[in-house]
Amino acid sequence: MKLIRRIAVSLVLIFVVSSITFFLVRLMPGNPYSVMYHKLVMQGMTPLQAEDQVKGIMNAMPNEPVFVQYIQWLTQLVHGNLGTSIEETGVPVTELIFNALPWTLVTVSIGLFVSFLIGIVLGVISASRRDTWVSSVIDNVGSIAHAIPVYVTAVALLYLFNVVWHVFPSSGAYGIMETPGLNWPFLASFAYHIVLPEGTYILAGFGSWELAMKSTTIMVMNDDFMMAARIRGLTRQRIMNYLGWNSILPLFTLFMLSLGTMFGGSVFIESTYAFPGIGNLLATAVTTRDYPVMEGCFMLTTATIIFANVLADFLYAVLDPRITM
Repeated sequence: MKLIRRIAVSLVLIFVVSSITFFLVRLMPGNPYSVMYHKLVMQGMTPLQAEDQVKGIMNAMPNEPVFVQYIQWLTQLVHGNLGTSIEETGVPVTELIFNALPWTLVTVSIGLFVSFLIGIVLGVISASRRDTWVSSVIDNVGSIAHAIPVYVTAVALLYLFNVVWHVFPSSGAYGIMETPGLNWPFLASFAYHIVLPEGTYILAGFGSWELAMKSTTIMVMNDDFMMAARIRGLTRQRIMNYLGWNSILPLFTLFMLSLGTMFGGSVFIESTYAFPGIGNLLATAVTTRDYPVMEGCFMLTTATIIFANVLADFLYAVLDPRITM
């Protein structure tokens, strides 16, 4: 019953946040009308020709009262329609999102999971040897990696491994000669193209996990049950298992929330590598003021964060019987 109530509240929150987002995006400087108008003029059209073409393509919707646009948006939303893209004329927003979604899901999930594993392993090592130079080196590396902005890491890797050494491709998700599907040439090309994006995700993420894991591990090491385990003479391996499991639990909620924010956090990385995911789709929509696509991406991000929070609470109660949802 509690789970059903949480889901119902989550749906209401998604609607409220999406409605607020609807009005906020229209407060941005410029609008799709002016962006497309200036683009056509720059391409050589006269102002009158550009104005006529923009009105024909967009039906002058951006010039309608915002409340009228909101009613139209609600009507579409009730029927499960997020509208059509302004930049990609006539293409449904849902089609654009579903085409971009798998790329982001795969790359961000792998990057987040690997960075999490590296972080917790290094965190446990640093905590267990906190009075040695090993801990100092690990903490310093983790702090530096955590402090560097993700877009700086992305640009640095792109410069080193594409411009300087020409090792990995600079853009795309696979080679232009490959056919997407479950075939070896495509999978090999995809794995080759995601090395730099995955490296950026991992380098940008493992430092925060390492520092958080070290902190929780040190606290758990001083708990009474750890002292009891040592007094009982349990093996070091079993004690480390107790230590690692109980230290990971507080980080579980943060991990689930990180899964929820995967779409918003991929904007800089996917834009840098021209990767065809949700982040790149959102960045392009913001640049062109493509309101329907922006709203669809923001709604997806909001829904993912909210439901990731609900799922984290539910799974945490399953993993730790002392916690009730």
